[in-house]
Amino acid sequence: METKSEIFSQRLIHAVVWDIALQSFLAIVLVFIIQIDLIHPLSWITSTFQDIISWKMGLNVILLGLVSFFQAFIYGKYYTTPMPKYFTRFSMFLNIFTLQNLIFTLLYALNGYFTMSLYSSLAKSNYNVLKKICEKSDGQCLNEQSLFLQLGGMWMGLYYFLSAHIFNKTVLTFPHIYQDKFQQMKLVISSVVSKGFQNAMKPVAYYCVFYYIWGNKPRSVVSEVYSVYLEDAALDNIINMLSSGIWIGLWFYASLFFVSVNTMRTVFNIVLTEPIKFPIESERSLTLYGALSQRSQFTAFLGAQYLRILAMTDPVRRSQIFTLSQPGGHPRNWNNLLENCLTIIKSFNKELESINGENNITGVNDLSIKKPVNISPISSPYGLSGTLRNMAQSPQAMDIKSLNKDKNEDTFAAAVKDEFNKFLLKLCQKPGIHYFFGELIDTKLKFILLQAPPVMWTCEGLAHIVAVSLKEDKYGVVQNDLPIVLSALVNLKQSLDKLSKPGLVPRKQILNDNLAIRTKAAVLSSVKRSIYKIVITFSKYIHDIPLDHDVQVAIQPFLACKEP
Repeated sequence: METKSEIFSQRLIHAVVWDIALQSFLAIVLVFIIQIDLIHPLSWITSTFQDIISWKMGLNVILLGLVSFFQAFIYGKYYTTPMPKYFTRFSMFLNIFTLQNLIFTLLYALNGYFTMSLYSSLAKSNYNVLKKICEKSDGQCLNEQSLFLQLGGMWMGLYYFLSAHIFNKTVLTFPHIYQDKFQQMKLVISSVVSKGFQNAMKPVAYYCVFYYIWGNKPRSVVSEVYSVYLEDAALDNIINMLSSGIWIGLWFYASLFFVSVNTMRTVFNIVLTEPIKFPIESERSLTLYGALSQRSQFTAFLGAQYLRILAMTDPVRRSQIFTLSQPGGHPRNWNNLLENCLTIIKSFNKELESINGENNITGVNDLSIKKPVNISPISSPYGLSGTLRNMAQSPQAMDIKSLNKDKNEDTFAAAVKDEFNKFLLKLCQKPGIHYFFGELIDTKLKFILLQAPPVMWTCEGLAHIVAVSLKEDKYGVVQNDLPIVLSALVNLKQSLDKLSKPGLVPRKQILNDNLAIRTKAAVLSSVKRSIYKIVITFSKYIHDIPLDHDVQVAIQPFLACKEP
């Protein structure tokens, strides 16, 4: 088993290889269709084979492969680091101009250009060269149709980047039930192709309007650089543009570009989300609880995904969770797993409570809960020890005044910081300032719900492990923590109910995003199934479990099977 960085790197390389192979296959199919000749099938096959092994196609495939590798590297930055939190309009605006986004903009523009050049060269058209031989005079003239398509390819890359990465979140979509890679590709390929041709209509229309208004400027620049002039009718005239039919070619090549980039993103998602078996205990490899402790949307998702699969289908691995350490007889595997599972659940619950306006939030690392410190008679809070006579003679006694002084300075600094934060909070409530710097609750809620899949799998996996422990846990290590698990699930269910019931959530927090709405319903359903699983399994012993009164009241509908 590799480390988390090795796992991601190997999968990313596999995804790039799959992407290049699939895009090359689509290019071969395109050549085969373009050169179709049913009357002369032998020459049809021969010409197709010659184009496939030509240096032009090889060069374009290599260039697309290089762009895919660079994009894969930047995808790694998205998937291996925690998602950034941008909850104000000002922070969202600044996020657009990050170095990562600027590099991504350049790569997508190059990808669009190379894709347009590849498919236009395969079609044996003159649209991949900017100069052509003049028909009415000697010399070379500007091929404006080629300029139109090449600039259009760059625009398609920019448009896709804006729509996929700026105005939408880039997240991995983990399937609830994983299928084989080939099966998933067969299911999505028709959808990717149809959506590619549909999604190309709007950016083509935008680009035609742009070229109609500003098309003379890039044409003039290219004409001066190459010292050529325009012989044909200019395309920045709407009649010439429509009559030339070049916009149809742009739509066709743009559709192929959208098919290409959507194929890349789909292949990446399929390969990266493939389940992986994490060991329960290991000194060299990344363990299951180690994966759950990660905060990246790649490793933590894989860990929670495998926890659910293990809990439902692998009794051998489950038995390792219930074992006791030797020597010592401590349930270390279960304790480590439970700690990380509760951290995921409570962290998510804490975020929901902040949305619901709860003031008394009990976090995972609650600093307000302090353990009492037993001070022996000879100990001192200043690190001094011994009798009073020894303290009087000790040079360390001179540090007491400096310690008290430092404590007073820290208290003063905390008070100043608190007053400054209150001032900023009041300042941000001003109408004009609040519009740019005020926190967007709806955006924050969507961000929180994007982190929901590992929470769902953790709840379900934990519930199944607790349920099967009634028969498989011969040491009873799980039943000892049953009240903690039930309390965490019930608290999460109550926080989700506050988001679902009308009247409890302000109008400005109501979601309008379909994905977020479906995710919220899925999380609530998953938590309810988890509570049902535990409560029904332990229904005969539920009154013997030391639960808080609020938790006992909350699980009564589950005991009666009346919770919808």
